[in-house]
Amino acid sequence: MRPILPTRSDEPIYWLMFGTGGMVAAWILPAILVVFIVAGICPPDSDAGLLSYSQVSGIIGNWFLALVLFGVVFILSFYALHRMFHSLHDLNLHSKIFWYICYGGAAAISFIDLGLQLLSYVELF
Repeated sequence: MRPILPTRSDEPIYWLMFGTGGMVAAWILPAILVVFIVAGICPPDSDAGLLSYSQVSGIIGNWFLALVLFGVVFILSFYALHRMFHSLHDLNLHSKIFWYICYGGAAAISFIDLGLQLLSYVELF
């Protein structure tokens, strides 16, 4: 008699990204917000804060920091929409359309962010 082997699932990949998003939301995002709030980002027509609009634009124009920002936005959007997807399960809403909406929304947010960063990087925006 052959042993029954468990079927493979892609769920561990989703839970890994969910856990990473939780850590980013708990540690990295508050640190980024504190740095920018303390530095005092100001509108383009004012020089009241420590960072001016052109300095922040220069920071985001750096390819490495743009890549880090994309990673933060990607993992946070996946984290938030994965949490929403499982909250829908708690409400007994078990339709495949919610899977497409949640994970497609995370992908859309990530690609929109990537597109805006590319436009900023080539200074078209």
